[in-house]
Amino acid sequence: MPTVDLAAKGYVEEEYFLHGTADAYRRDASGALAVLAGDVPYGTRIIVRRPKDAAKFSGVVHFEPIHPSQGGTSHWVAMSGYMLAHGDIYVAVGLGDDAPSRAISARGPVPTAQSQVLQWFEPQRYGAIRWPQEDGIRYQVMADIGALLRSDRPENPLRGLRVRRMLVGGWSFTGSVQRTFINEGFHDRARLPNGKPVFDGYLIGISSRWNGGGYIPLNSEEAQTRNDDPRRTLKPIDVPVIEFMSEFEVGTGPGPQTPDSDAAVGAHRIYQLGAVVHSASMIDGNPPREKRPNFVQLAAKGYPLAGVKGEDALNSCPLPISDVPHGALARAALDNLRRWAERGTAPPHAPLLAWDGDRIRRDATGNPVGGLPVAEFKVPLASYGPYKGTDLPACTPAKGRPIFVRTNLDRAALKARYGTIGSFTKRYDAEVDAMVAGRWLLPEDGAVLKAKARRDAEAQFAPN
Repeated sequence: MPTVDLAAKGYVEEEYFLHGTADAYRRDASGALAVLAGDVPYGTRIIVRRPKDAAKFSGVVHFEPIHPSQGGTSHWVAMSGYMLAHGDIYVAVGLGDDAPSRAISARGPVPTAQSQVLQWFEPQRYGAIRWPQEDGIRYQVMADIGALLRSDRPENPLRGLRVRRMLVGGWSFTGSVQRTFINEGFHDRARLPNGKPVFDGYLIGISSRWNGGGYIPLNSEEAQTRNDDPRRTLKPIDVPVIEFMSEFEVGTGPGPQTPDSDAAVGAHRIYQLGAVVHSASMIDGNPPREKRPNFVQLAAKGYPLAGVKGEDALNSCPLPISDVPHGALARAALDNLRRWAERGTAPPHAPLLAWDGDRIRRDATGNPVGGLPVAEFKVPLASYGPYKGTDLPACTPAKGRPIFVRTNLDRAALKARYGTIGSFTKRYDAEVDAMVAGRWLLPEDGAVLKAKARRDAEAQFAPN
């Protein structure tokens, strides 16, 4: 389900079914890659969104693995406006399920694993989707489909189009898939006939090697690797990689990260954004989980979201959820990756989030120190972070991810800090302009943030 009117943007959407065989791998006693299961048959699908007029294609393809839990595509939802404005092609690729989603599916009342959800959703249309129990084939399937999309083979949906660059993007599980794909050697093996890489850059979103889920097992028999396993250390490769983490990933995995590098092999940036939790604020407008496109489609077919473990709505906290511009900063990161891959223009550097002992450091207002430069922290109207009270237990969940809220500064504090709305807006606009100049924000997102800050200031400065 697209989140925009594709036809109005001059785009078309196409669905293709792909069938083949692939190998799953393991590490032998010496640490070498060896075949665990060979020629495993599979059936999957890809979704292509492309300019109707081939002459308007930019030459850049965005490749996103589909999430194994109900088929989410966060990269598309957050980045679609950017892709469409540039004339890019977007491809969503089914790379199977995972053990947790299959386990939830087995308990019912409906499937959770994305390949099974398809058959529940429309049995006749998706009857040919067949993904095996051995999820380890996903890495070869990813490489094979990427190579297909850059080939002259008659079954290539993009045949006849000149693909100059293919960028992989994914968030949470689909970000972690990229880390495993790179570290286990699949990027190095995925080559075009001329020896160049199939994929030209990777955006690994909200995934850290120091989080349990930050590394996807190589096969379905392998146990989750320990967080300190050296296999998790990002391997230097011949295309750029940007890691984009929220405060949640950083705060729950405080190990050393791969440093920034401009080297031809090992080009890397790490961006950490404070006051956001995983994907809760990544989608513009902070829609609750059940309002995201895949869930809207499922609910329309009678899918019982509230009855499926792990898929209940995150609406329990009545306070405003953090609206730090996660999506806007992520789009700028994607644009920086694109420039790096296409032109060799290295992105800006950002400091890591700062620590006070075992916690992320916060300033006098209560906002995080370090990480990506954010106007909302430098010229604040609010404090962003975990709810500090005790009277709203729904805002301080006992298990699972924390909830970061926006706590507005009162009128007296704002007047003491800024004097007038005009003074605030002048300072805020200057910070946003600096972010745009520094390539931390795209100009169009900067304009949106300025307008929102004006509205917020008018409401907060107004007499009670």
